[in-house]
Amino acid sequence: MLQIHTDEGLTGIAEAGRNLQVVKAYLEELIKPILIGTDPCRPRKIWELLTLGDGQQATRFPSQVVGSVDVALWDISGKSAGLPIYQLLGGARRTDIPLYWSRGNGWRKTPEEMLEEVQEGYDKGYRAFKIRMDWRDYRQDADPKKDFAIFKKCREWLPEDCPLSFDANCGYSVPTAIEQGRRFEEIGIAHFEEPLPQYDYPGLKQVVDALDCSVSTGEQEISSWRFRDLVQLGNPDILQPDVLNVGGLSEMMRVYELAVIHNKIVMPHSPSVGANSMASLHLYSTVTNAVRPHEFSEEFTGPAEDVAKLYNMLPADEPGTSEGRTAATTATVRSVFIICQDKTIKLMLTYPMTTGRNFDEILRVLDSMQLTAKHKVATPANWKQGDDVIISPAVDNDAAKELFPGGWDTVKPYLRKVKDPTG
Repeated sequence: MLQIHTDEGLTGIAEAGRNLQVVKAYLEELIKPILIGTDPCRPRKIWELLTLGDGQQATRFPSQVVGSVDVALWDISGKSAGLPIYQLLGGARRTDIPLYWSRGNGWRKTPEEMLEEVQEGYDKGYRAFKIRMDWRDYRQDADPKKDFAIFKKCREWLPEDCPLSFDANCGYSVPTAIEQGRRFEEIGIAHFEEPLPQYDYPGLKQVVDALDCSVSTGEQEISSWRFRDLVQLGNPDILQPDVLNVGGLSEMMRVYELAVIHNKIVMPHSPSVGANSMASLHLYSTVTNAVRPHEFSEEFTGPAEDVAKLYNMLPADEPGTSEGRTAATTATVRSVFIICQDKTIKLMLTYPMTTGRNFDEILRVLDSMQLTAKHKVATPANWKQGDDVIISPAVDNDAAKELFPGGWDTVKPYLRKVKDPTG
């Protein structure tokens, strides 16, 4: 996990990706000196600094490294503003995002073994699925017959209304991809992912033109400029940016804008259980063309319950999963925030899961805050509408005479009670 700390005590988190020793070297030796002294709440500006450089130096750090820093900076920005990230990105167009169950390593599994993993996802409640071969281009056309047998086995078991997709992981040549795609179409496929090596844009266009099913790719692209070339030369039906690979949320937003311009569906590749996937989901909730499920897989991080313990959503010493736990034993809490128009947090109330929120109290506080803002008064303990209020100490007696011509009761020099000015 990558953590960025600010002078104000805020901490932004992200996942650092693979090759941790390389990432650590970049962060400690090159990026950390650049970040010190910058405004952490300007992630897009810092993205440009790390990706493109400034007038004195051309940095051009790898997109994966920049991506992890960018996600952490957006986390800081949200915490600083007291807002969820999706609000900073324009606001959510949807609050419910379906997930599809993604299982890989098909190259070393029998059809029966893959079916068992699909059945596991179905038992957990998932109703959309994808199976991955994890061939990569160095295993091109290794065993397409077996791949189809795996897909067919799972397709025949799943109900018709459960979409099933296939990820070749860049493992086919153009002729094989077209032949395999047509076979998939005959029995029903939701989308055909990465049929070719990611660099073969002209070949991809051949496959797209030859098939009726949706063809998707993009998880390995490292910038919006690469996505521009991908769209113009390969013309896939679905774009799949990975929040880490593409360079973070700042660059992922540009990819989504590109997708809108070219009338492309987006379906992010950020399947793991963790901070980066949460960031991806926040952005995904804001875009108009987010019409497909978001990928989900526990293969890269372990069970969701283990990740929940890392984020203190379950006690670290909990031996099992959340199954069978009650509100009395769950460590999570509910918090209520009231945020003013100037984006400052005016109220925080945190409840244990065992205690329901008191909406009468929330409305009482809101009434008090509005009264204070309009009439320069404060409210005492247990105040409710109609009760006496206190003239703010910042208002001297001369000013108070104009504001409260009916007079007030002076309890102490700093404590002047007056009737509720709203009557």
